Amino acid sequence: MWIIKVNLIYFRYNNNVKNINLSKYKNEFFVVSAVFVLILTILSFNFYKSPVPHSNLADTKISLYSNKNITPNAVVTNPEFKNIAFNTDIPKPSLFSSQMAAVIRTIKSFTTSPTSEGPKEYGSWIWTPIMQMTPEYVESILSDVKADGINTIYVSVDSYLDIFVMPKGIEREKQKEIFSDILEDFIIKANYRGIAVDAEAGWQNWAEEGNTYKAFAIVNFVKDFNATHKNKFRGFQYDVEPYLLYSYQENKATVLKNFVSLVDQTEYFMNTDSLRFSVVVPDFYDEKDEFTPKFSYNGRRGYVFKHLLDILDRRPDSSIIVMSYRNFADGKDGAIEVSKNEIQTAGRGAYKTQIIIAQETGEVPPPYITFYDTPKRYFNWQIERINIAFESHSNFGGITVHYVNAFLALK
Repeated sequence: MWIIKVNLIYFRYNNNVKNINLSKYKNEFFVVSAVFVLILTILSFNFYKSPVPHSNLADTKISLYSNKNITPNAVVTNPEFKNIAFNTDIPKPSLFSSQMAAVIRTIKSFTTSPTSEGPKEYGSWIWTPIMQMTPEYVESILSDVKADGINTIYVSVDSYLDIFVMPKGIEREKQKEIFSDILEDFIIKANYRGIAVDAEAGWQNWAEEGNTYKAFAIVNFVKDFNATHKNKFRGFQYDVEPYLLYSYQENKATVLKNFVSLVDQTEYFMNTDSLRFSVVVPDFYDEKDEFTPKFSYNGRRGYVFKHLLDILDRRPDSSIIVMSYRNFADGKDGAIEVSKNEIQTAGRGAYKTQIIIAQETGEVPPPYITFYDTPKRYFNWQIERINIAFESHSNFGGITVHYVNAFLALK
Protein backbone atom coordinates (compact mmCIF):
# COMPACT_ATOMS: atom_id res chain seq x y z
CA MET A 1 0.00 0.00 0.00
CA TRP A 2 2.76 2.45 0.88
CA ILE A 3 4.55 1.68 -2.40
CA ILE A 4 1.41 2.74 -4.24
CA LYS A 5 1.29 5.94 -2.19
CA VAL A 6 4.93 6.77 -3.08
CA ASN A 7 4.21 6.22 -6.76
CA LEU A 8 1.07 8.37 -6.55
CA ILE A 9 2.91 11.26 -4.89
CA TYR A 10 5.75 11.04 -7.41
CA PHE A 11 3.27 10.89 -10.35
CA ARG A 12 1.43 13.97 -9.17
CA TYR A 13 4.63 15.87 -8.42
CA ASN A 14 6.24 15.00 -11.73
CA ASN A 15 3.19 15.99 -13.77
CA ASN A 16 2.61 19.28 -11.96
CA VAL A 17 -1.01 18.63 -11.01
CA LYS A 18 -2.13 22.06 -9.89
CA ASN A 19 -4.62 21.06 -7.21
CA ILE A 20 -2.09 19.12 -5.12
CA ASN A 21 -0.47 20.79 -2.14
CA LEU A 22 2.96 19.14 -2.17
CA SER A 23 3.86 20.36 1.32
CA LYS A 24 1.03 18.21 2.65
CA TYR A 25 2.94 15.10 1.58
CA LYS A 26 6.48 16.28 2.25
CA ASN A 27 7.08 14.73 5.67
CA GLU A 28 5.23 11.58 4.70
CA PHE A 29 7.28 11.33 1.52
CA PHE A 30 10.61 11.57 3.33
CA VAL A 31 9.67 8.85 5.81
CA VAL A 32 8.22 6.48 3.21
CA SER A 33 11.00 7.03 0.70
CA ALA A 34 13.66 6.47 3.36
CA VAL A 35 12.06 3.15 4.32
CA PHE A 36 11.71 2.23 0.66
CA VAL A 37 15.36 2.97 -0.13
CA LEU A 38 16.45 1.03 2.98
CA ILE A 39 14.51 -2.03 1.88
CA LEU A 40 15.88 -1.84 -1.66
CA THR A 41 19.39 -1.41 -0.30
CA ILE A 42 19.01 -4.54 1.83
CA LEU A 43 17.67 -6.42 -1.18
CA SER A 44 20.56 -5.20 -3.31
CA PHE A 45 23.01 -7.15 -1.19
CA ASN A 46 21.71 -10.23 -2.98
CA PHE A 47 22.84 -8.74 -6.28
CA TYR A 48 26.12 -7.07 -5.36
CA LYS A 49 28.89 -8.46 -3.25
CA SER A 50 30.67 -6.17 -0.85
CA PRO A 51 33.62 -4.36 -2.45
CA VAL A 52 37.04 -5.85 -1.84
CA PRO A 53 39.39 -3.17 -0.50
CA HIS A 54 42.98 -3.05 -1.60
CA SER A 55 45.67 -1.08 0.18
CA ASN A 56 48.10 -0.65 -2.67
CA LEU A 57 49.79 2.69 -2.10
CA ALA A 58 51.30 2.62 -5.59
CA ASP A 59 47.80 3.48 -6.88
CA THR A 60 47.92 6.86 -5.17
CA LYS A 61 50.67 7.94 -7.58
CA ILE A 62 49.12 6.59 -10.78
CA SER A 63 48.84 9.21 -13.49
CA LEU A 64 48.22 9.57 -17.21
CA TYR A 65 50.52 12.52 -17.59
CA SER A 66 54.17 13.24 -17.11
CA ASN A 67 55.91 16.60 -17.32
CA LYS A 68 57.33 15.82 -20.76
CA ASN A 69 53.85 15.47 -22.24
CA ILE A 70 52.43 18.87 -21.42
CA THR A 71 53.07 22.51 -22.25
CA PRO A 72 54.42 24.64 -19.39
CA ASN A 73 51.47 27.00 -19.89
CA ALA A 74 49.19 24.25 -18.62
CA VAL A 75 51.28 23.88 -15.47
CA VAL A 76 52.39 27.35 -14.38
CA THR A 77 50.03 29.91 -12.87
CA ASN A 78 49.79 33.11 -14.89
CA PRO A 79 48.41 35.91 -12.67
CA GLU A 80 47.39 37.89 -15.76
CA PHE A 81 44.42 35.56 -16.24
CA LYS A 82 43.48 34.84 -12.62
CA ASN A 83 40.11 36.59 -12.93
CA ILE A 84 39.01 34.49 -15.88
CA ALA A 85 36.84 31.61 -14.69
CA PHE A 86 33.61 29.74 -15.17
CA ASN A 87 30.37 31.23 -13.94
CA THR A 88 30.10 29.91 -10.40
CA ASP A 89 26.46 30.93 -10.04
CA ILE A 90 25.20 27.40 -10.61
CA PRO A 91 21.67 26.58 -9.46
CA LYS A 92 21.97 24.29 -6.44
CA PRO A 93 19.58 21.35 -6.23
CA SER A 94 17.44 21.31 -3.11
CA LEU A 95 17.68 18.46 -0.63
CA PHE A 96 14.15 17.48 -1.64
CA SER A 97 15.00 17.25 -5.35
CA SER A 98 18.19 15.31 -4.58
CA GLN A 99 16.22 12.82 -2.49
CA MET A 100 13.64 12.54 -5.25
CA ALA A 101 16.31 11.86 -7.89
CA ALA A 102 17.91 9.18 -5.71
CA VAL A 103 14.58 7.44 -5.13
CA ILE A 104 13.67 7.53 -8.83
CA ARG A 105 17.05 6.08 -9.82
CA THR A 106 16.68 3.32 -7.22
CA ILE A 107 13.19 2.42 -8.43
CA LYS A 108 14.44 2.33 -12.03
CA SER A 109 17.30 0.02 -11.08
CA PHE A 110 14.74 -2.62 -10.06
CA THR A 111 12.13 -1.98 -12.75
CA THR A 112 14.30 -1.48 -15.83
CA SER A 113 16.19 -4.23 -17.57
CA PRO A 114 19.89 -3.47 -18.16
CA THR A 115 20.63 -2.37 -21.71
CA SER A 116 23.88 -2.03 -23.55
CA GLU A 117 23.44 -0.31 -26.88
CA GLY A 118 26.14 -0.03 -29.52
CA PRO A 119 29.77 -1.14 -29.45
CA LYS A 120 31.89 -0.69 -26.35
CA GLU A 121 34.50 2.03 -26.35
CA TYR A 122 38.05 0.97 -27.14
CA GLY A 123 40.01 4.18 -26.80
CA SER A 124 43.52 5.57 -26.50
CA TRP A 125 45.29 8.88 -25.90
CA ILE A 126 47.50 10.94 -28.20
CA TRP A 127 49.82 13.36 -26.38
CA THR A 128 51.64 14.73 -29.44
CA PRO A 129 51.29 18.55 -29.44
CA ILE A 130 48.85 19.63 -32.15
CA MET A 131 51.33 21.87 -33.97
CA GLN A 132 53.70 18.89 -34.32
CA MET A 133 51.15 16.68 -36.04
CA THR A 134 52.21 16.34 -39.68
CA PRO A 135 49.83 14.83 -42.26
CA GLU A 136 52.13 11.81 -42.52
CA TYR A 137 52.11 11.29 -38.75
CA VAL A 138 48.32 11.52 -38.60
CA GLU A 139 47.85 9.02 -41.44
CA SER A 140 50.30 6.57 -39.88
CA ILE A 141 48.85 6.73 -36.35
CA LEU A 142 45.23 6.46 -37.45
CA SER A 143 45.90 3.57 -39.83
CA ASP A 144 47.73 1.65 -37.12
CA VAL A 145 45.15 2.17 -34.36
CA LYS A 146 42.33 1.27 -36.73
CA ALA A 147 44.09 -2.01 -37.47
CA ASP A 148 44.22 -2.68 -33.70
CA GLY A 149 40.50 -2.05 -33.23
CA ILE A 150 40.65 1.39 -31.57
CA ASN A 151 37.37 3.26 -32.10
CA THR A 152 37.98 6.39 -30.00
CA ILE A 153 40.93 8.78 -29.72
CA TYR A 154 41.38 11.33 -26.93
CA VAL A 155 43.61 14.01 -28.41
CA SER A 156 45.34 16.40 -26.03
CA VAL A 157 44.54 20.06 -26.73
CA ASP A 158 46.44 21.49 -23.75
CA SER A 159 48.86 23.15 -26.18
CA TYR A 160 46.08 25.58 -27.14
CA LEU A 161 47.09 27.43 -23.98
CA ASP A 162 50.31 28.47 -25.77
CA ILE A 163 48.05 30.42 -28.12
CA PHE A 164 45.66 31.62 -25.43
CA VAL A 165 48.43 33.42 -23.51
CA MET A 166 49.69 35.25 -26.62
CA PRO A 167 48.94 38.99 -26.93
CA LYS A 168 45.68 39.55 -28.78
CA GLY A 169 46.21 40.39 -32.42
CA ILE A 170 46.75 39.06 -35.93
CA GLU A 171 49.48 36.57 -35.02
CA ARG A 172 47.38 35.04 -32.25
CA GLU A 173 44.42 34.57 -34.59
CA LYS A 174 46.72 33.11 -37.26
CA GLN A 175 48.11 30.53 -34.83
CA LYS A 176 44.62 29.66 -33.63
CA GLU A 177 43.50 29.10 -37.22
CA ILE A 178 46.46 26.79 -37.94
CA PHE A 179 45.80 24.90 -34.69
CA SER A 180 42.12 24.46 -35.59
CA ASP A 181 42.87 23.39 -39.17
CA ILE A 182 45.20 20.61 -37.97
CA LEU A 183 42.54 19.42 -35.54
CA GLU A 184 39.81 19.42 -38.15
CA ASP A 185 42.02 17.47 -40.55
CA PHE A 186 42.69 14.95 -37.78
CA ILE A 187 38.97 14.60 -37.03
CA ILE A 188 38.09 14.17 -40.72
CA LYS A 189 40.65 11.40 -41.20
CA ALA A 190 39.71 9.69 -37.93
CA ASN A 191 35.97 9.79 -38.62
CA TYR A 192 36.59 8.41 -42.13
CA ARG A 193 38.07 5.34 -40.42
CA GLY A 194 35.16 5.08 -38.01
CA ILE A 195 37.13 6.58 -35.10
CA ALA A 196 35.51 9.16 -32.81
CA VAL A 197 37.64 12.03 -31.45
CA ASP A 198 37.37 13.66 -28.02
CA ALA A 199 39.35 16.72 -26.92
CA GLU A 200 41.34 16.03 -23.76
CA ALA A 201 42.94 18.46 -21.32
CA GLY A 202 43.96 18.94 -17.72
CA TRP A 203 46.65 19.23 -15.10
CA GLN A 204 46.67 18.63 -11.36
CA ASN A 205 46.29 22.31 -10.36
CA TRP A 206 43.47 23.31 -12.72
CA ALA A 207 40.82 23.31 -9.99
CA GLU A 208 42.91 25.45 -7.65
CA GLU A 209 42.43 29.18 -7.10
CA GLY A 210 44.08 31.26 -9.81
CA ASN A 211 44.31 28.32 -12.24
CA THR A 212 40.74 27.69 -13.40
CA TYR A 213 41.27 30.06 -16.34
CA LYS A 214 43.13 27.21 -18.07
CA ALA A 215 40.10 24.95 -17.92
CA PHE A 216 37.82 27.76 -19.03
CA ALA A 217 40.07 28.66 -21.98
CA ILE A 218 40.22 25.06 -23.21
CA VAL A 219 36.52 24.25 -22.81
CA ASN A 220 35.57 27.55 -24.43
CA PHE A 221 37.88 26.76 -27.37
CA VAL A 222 36.35 23.29 -27.81
CA LYS A 223 32.81 24.67 -27.71
CA ASP A 224 33.72 27.40 -30.21
CA PHE A 225 35.47 24.86 -32.45
CA ASN A 226 32.38 22.67 -32.62
CA ALA A 227 30.15 25.67 -33.25
CA THR A 228 32.24 26.86 -36.22
CA HIS A 229 33.36 23.59 -37.86
CA LYS A 230 31.45 20.95 -39.78
CA ASN A 231 33.70 18.20 -38.45
CA LYS A 232 33.43 18.24 -34.67
CA PHE A 233 34.78 16.75 -31.48
CA ARG A 234 32.51 14.04 -30.15
CA GLY A 235 33.26 15.03 -26.57
CA PHE A 236 35.51 16.68 -24.02
CA GLN A 237 37.57 14.93 -21.37
CA TYR A 238 39.25 16.10 -18.17
CA ASP A 239 42.41 14.53 -16.85
CA VAL A 240 42.89 16.59 -13.69
CA GLU A 241 44.77 14.71 -10.99
CA PRO A 242 44.62 16.86 -7.83
CA TYR A 243 45.78 14.01 -5.57
CA LEU A 244 49.29 14.64 -6.93
CA LEU A 245 49.39 18.19 -5.50
CA TYR A 246 51.54 18.88 -2.42
CA SER A 247 48.53 20.64 -0.86
CA TYR A 248 46.47 17.46 -1.18
CA GLN A 249 48.21 15.83 1.78
CA GLU A 250 47.46 18.88 3.93
CA ASN A 251 43.75 19.17 3.15
CA LYS A 252 42.39 16.35 1.02
CA ALA A 253 38.73 17.28 1.35
CA THR A 254 39.23 20.88 0.18
CA VAL A 255 41.37 19.88 -2.82
CA LEU A 256 38.90 17.19 -3.89
CA LYS A 257 35.93 19.49 -3.42
CA ASN A 258 37.61 22.07 -5.67
CA PHE A 259 37.99 19.35 -8.30
CA VAL A 260 34.34 18.29 -8.07
CA SER A 261 33.32 21.94 -8.29
CA LEU A 262 35.40 22.36 -11.47
CA VAL A 263 33.64 19.39 -13.07
CA ASP A 264 30.26 20.80 -11.97
CA GLN A 265 31.02 24.26 -13.37
CA THR A 266 32.27 22.78 -16.64
CA GLU A 267 29.16 20.66 -17.15
CA TYR A 268 26.99 23.70 -16.48
CA PHE A 269 29.08 25.81 -18.89
CA MET A 270 28.58 23.22 -21.64
CA ASN A 271 24.84 23.86 -21.21
CA THR A 272 22.91 22.54 -24.23
CA ASP A 273 26.03 21.72 -26.22
CA SER A 274 25.94 18.14 -27.52
CA LEU A 275 29.48 17.38 -26.35
CA ARG A 276 29.92 14.22 -24.36
CA PHE A 277 31.75 14.70 -21.08
CA SER A 278 34.23 12.26 -19.52
CA VAL A 279 36.50 12.49 -16.50
CA VAL A 280 39.61 10.41 -15.80
CA VAL A 281 40.03 9.28 -12.18
CA PRO A 282 42.27 6.94 -10.16
CA ASP A 283 40.78 3.75 -8.75
CA PHE A 284 40.62 5.04 -5.15
CA TYR A 285 37.99 7.79 -5.52
CA ASP A 286 35.25 5.46 -4.27
CA GLU A 287 34.56 4.26 -0.75
CA LYS A 288 36.18 0.83 -0.78
CA ASP A 289 39.68 1.90 0.25
CA GLU A 290 39.02 5.07 2.25
CA PHE A 291 42.09 6.61 0.62
CA THR A 292 40.00 9.75 0.19
CA PRO A 293 37.69 11.47 2.69
CA LYS A 294 33.96 11.95 2.51
CA PHE A 295 32.81 15.53 2.05
CA SER A 296 29.60 17.42 1.42
CA TYR A 297 28.79 18.90 -1.96
CA ASN A 298 25.42 20.28 -3.06
CA GLY A 299 23.88 19.12 0.18
CA ARG A 300 24.99 15.51 -0.21
CA ARG A 301 27.78 13.83 1.71
CA GLY A 302 29.85 11.23 -0.09
CA TYR A 303 33.09 10.26 -1.77
CA VAL A 304 34.47 11.86 -4.93
CA PHE A 305 33.25 9.10 -7.21
CA LYS A 306 29.62 9.45 -6.12
CA HIS A 307 29.71 13.25 -6.47
CA LEU A 308 31.06 12.86 -10.01
CA LEU A 309 28.27 10.42 -10.88
CA ASP A 310 25.67 12.94 -9.66
CA ILE A 311 27.14 15.63 -11.92
CA LEU A 312 27.93 13.60 -15.03
CA ASP A 313 24.55 11.90 -15.04
CA ARG A 314 23.03 15.24 -16.03
CA ARG A 315 24.70 14.91 -19.44
CA PRO A 316 23.84 12.14 -21.94
CA ASP A 317 26.57 9.66 -22.86
CA SER A 318 28.89 10.79 -20.10
CA SER A 319 31.59 8.50 -18.72
CA ILE A 320 34.15 8.07 -15.97
CA ILE A 321 37.47 6.53 -17.00
CA VAL A 322 39.03 4.63 -14.11
CA MET A 323 42.80 4.12 -14.15
CA SER A 324 42.67 0.50 -12.97
CA TYR A 325 46.25 -0.13 -14.00
CA ARG A 326 47.29 -3.76 -13.65
CA ASN A 327 49.01 -6.10 -16.12
CA PHE A 328 46.81 -8.98 -15.02
CA ALA A 329 43.02 -9.11 -15.10
CA ASP A 330 42.06 -11.88 -12.68
CA GLY A 331 42.76 -12.63 -9.05
CA LYS A 332 43.45 -10.56 -5.98
CA ASP A 333 44.24 -6.92 -6.80
CA GLY A 334 43.81 -7.62 -10.51
CA ALA A 335 42.22 -5.13 -12.89
CA ILE A 336 38.79 -6.75 -12.54
CA GLU A 337 38.80 -6.63 -8.75
CA VAL A 338 40.18 -3.09 -8.72
CA SER A 339 37.42 -1.88 -11.10
CA LYS A 340 34.48 -3.84 -9.73
CA ASN A 341 33.23 -1.41 -7.10
CA GLU A 342 33.07 1.57 -9.47
CA ILE A 343 30.89 -0.36 -11.91
CA GLN A 344 28.71 -1.76 -9.12
CA THR A 345 28.32 1.68 -7.51
CA ALA A 346 27.05 3.14 -10.78
CA GLY A 347 24.72 0.16 -11.19
CA ARG A 348 23.32 0.28 -7.66
CA GLY A 349 22.49 3.94 -8.06
CA ALA A 350 20.90 3.35 -11.49
CA TYR A 351 23.19 5.98 -13.01
CA LYS A 352 23.40 6.22 -16.79
CA THR A 353 27.07 7.28 -16.71
CA GLN A 354 29.36 4.68 -18.27
CA ILE A 355 32.44 3.35 -16.49
CA ILE A 356 35.42 2.79 -18.78
CA ILE A 357 38.46 0.86 -17.56
CA ALA A 358 41.89 2.22 -18.47
CA GLN A 359 45.01 0.07 -18.83
CA GLU A 360 48.65 1.19 -19.06
CA THR A 361 51.21 0.22 -21.73
CA GLY A 362 53.85 2.89 -21.12
CA GLU A 363 57.21 2.44 -19.42
CA VAL A 364 56.24 3.42 -15.87
CA PRO A 365 56.97 1.96 -12.41
CA PRO A 366 56.06 -0.32 -10.75
CA PRO A 367 56.15 -3.07 -13.42
CA TYR A 368 52.87 -4.77 -12.43
CA ILE A 369 50.74 -1.74 -13.40
CA THR A 370 51.81 -1.72 -17.04
CA PHE A 371 51.85 -4.02 -20.06
CA TYR A 372 55.04 -2.38 -21.26
CA ASP A 373 57.35 -4.89 -22.95
CA THR A 374 54.80 -7.70 -22.73
CA PRO A 375 53.58 -9.64 -25.79
CA LYS A 376 50.57 -8.11 -27.51
CA ARG A 377 48.94 -11.53 -27.47
CA TYR A 378 49.08 -11.51 -23.65
CA PHE A 379 47.76 -7.94 -23.53
CA ASN A 380 44.82 -8.83 -25.78
CA TRP A 381 44.04 -11.87 -23.63
CA GLN A 382 43.88 -9.77 -20.44
CA ILE A 383 41.71 -7.13 -22.12
CA GLU A 384 39.35 -9.86 -23.23
CA ARG A 385 39.18 -11.16 -19.64
CA ILE A 386 38.08 -7.70 -18.45
CA ASN A 387 35.47 -7.43 -21.20
CA ILE A 388 34.03 -10.83 -20.34
CA ALA A 389 33.92 -10.02 -16.62
CA PHE A 390 31.84 -6.86 -17.08
CA GLU A 391 29.96 -7.37 -20.35
CA SER A 392 26.68 -8.04 -18.52
CA HIS A 393 26.85 -4.76 -16.57
CA SER A 394 24.90 -1.96 -18.23
CA ASN A 395 27.32 0.67 -16.85
CA PHE A 396 30.40 -0.95 -18.35
CA GLY A 397 31.43 1.33 -21.21
CA GLY A 398 34.54 -0.43 -22.48
CA ILE A 399 38.33 -0.26 -22.31
CA THR A 400 40.85 2.47 -23.01
CA VAL A 401 44.61 2.13 -23.35
CA HIS A 402 47.26 4.58 -22.26
CA TYR A 403 48.74 5.62 -24.64
CA VAL A 404 48.78 5.35 -28.47
CA ASN A 405 52.53 5.22 -29.10
CA ALA A 406 53.25 2.73 -26.31
CA PHE A 407 50.23 0.62 -27.28
CA LEU A 408 51.35 0.39 -30.90
CA ALA A 409 54.84 -0.59 -29.76
CA LEU A 410 53.56 -3.85 -28.24
CA LYS A 411 54.63 -6.81 -30.39
